Amino acid sequence: MGISIGLAIIRKQVFSGFLGAILLIFCIFTLLQYLFGLNLPVDELFMSDNLTDPHKETPGRMSLYTTISFLFTALGLELYLTKKYSISQILTSIGFVMAYLSLIGILFNISSLFSFGSYSAVALPTALGLTSASIGILFFTSDRGWLSEFASKHSAAVTTRYLLLYFFLSLPLFIGFFLLMLSKAKFPAEFATVLLIVGYAVLTLPFAIILLRKLNRSDEMSWELMRELEQRSEELFVNNNKLEMKNKQLDSLIHIISHDLKTPITSLQGSMSIMEKKLAPVMQTQDLQLFTISKRSIKTLAETITNLGEIIRTKQLEENKIENIDLCGLVNKIISQLDATIKNTNAVVTVDIDDCYIFYEQIHLHSIIQNLVTNALKYHHPGRAPLIEISSQKLINGVRLDVKDNGLGIPENQKKNLFNKYSRFHEHIEGTGVGLYLVRQLLGGHGGSIDVVSEEDKGTTFTIFLPSGNNAVN
Repeated sequence: MGISIGLAIIRKQVFSGFLGAILLIFCIFTLLQYLFGLNLPVDELFMSDNLTDPHKETPGRMSLYTTISFLFTALGLELYLTKKYSISQILTSIGFVMAYLSLIGILFNISSLFSFGSYSAVALPTALGLTSASIGILFFTSDRGWLSEFASKHSAAVTTRYLLLYFFLSLPLFIGFFLLMLSKAKFPAEFATVLLIVGYAVLTLPFAIILLRKLNRSDEMSWELMRELEQRSEELFVNNNKLEMKNKQLDSLIHIISHDLKTPITSLQGSMSIMEKKLAPVMQTQDLQLFTISKRSIKTLAETITNLGEIIRTKQLEENKIENIDLCGLVNKIISQLDATIKNTNAVVTVDIDDCYIFYEQIHLHSIIQNLVTNALKYHHPGRAPLIEISSQKLINGVRLDVKDNGLGIPENQKKNLFNKYSRFHEHIEGTGVGLYLVRQLLGGHGGSIDVVSEEDKGTTFTIFLPSGNNAVN
């Protein structure tokens, strides 16, 4: 039994189960002999018994009490190995109680505690072995089944463990004291019983006080933690409100600045155009290029302010704007809006989207696709006409959309900065470096993602994943 339990502890479950099964079969055969008066060749299977008188008892045979105790313990181990934890612990507990009672009976010579049947002898080593074996199985399985309630760190579980330990350790002492009063002191049974109960209560009181103090300390710590948690929650609530108010004030300030800047920039653009028209007849071509440079700078500034407002807008995602969008219709709409640019660059745009619908926020999805297509047109290769392929694939939890072009491509050493704000790689082409940053922000806000495969001077493919339904809400 001990070897089988040891093998189970070191995770050698096959060998443990094999030895436990042999012991279980041996117990069953022995029990059948008692029940049906048989004499099977199992009593002296492993060694012969020359000391037992065959006229009084069968040589080599275990007592009925020992057999049943072994049977419960071995069956509990086998059930544990088959992951029947609760039933295993119940049977092992019964085996432990039987072994514990036999141990007390042997210590105080009370044979009636383990006497049933014609042969009721139990050896002290057997009782100790069965007790330790059953305790070992219960401890080993304490993290599973119903015993896990006793093995937890909660105060009630700790208290229960202390009570059980006190009971099983103190019970033999009080039984011995009771028998001593009856046999040696010659006290009447009634008086000895009362004295035993009073003594048990008196000795239990200090133990109860110790447990009570532990429980009180545990409750005090729990209440202190609860108060601290409530305090932290209140502080967090106040700080969140302050932060939300500051964010609103900051957004309002940025909107005001953005709006106030647009007016003088618009006036400046108009003034530059008027000045260029008036001075064009009297200025040389080289001098007129100064107006071109100035207008380009003003245009870049206006785009930066517009993009700043767009960034703020992407931070304010609202959940109640999700709708069922015809992806093919949306892409065709964007291509129609970019028709002038497509014609000016002689671009060819192909769309391979077949009956693809997705639940998403329309304004954000429009901005994502428009940014990608606009970039494909803007960064086309000067030596060939732009070829843009837009395709989609319906997935289980969303849609995959690819935008492929044959443009300038992205340098390998610059890919890591591709989605950073204000990152630009082709300085000869006008831009602010905000578009792809906005795309990633918009996708991330809805739980989506974007990947890129690019080769310089060959072209770029952007692949975005658009989660559908509830997955599209951050």
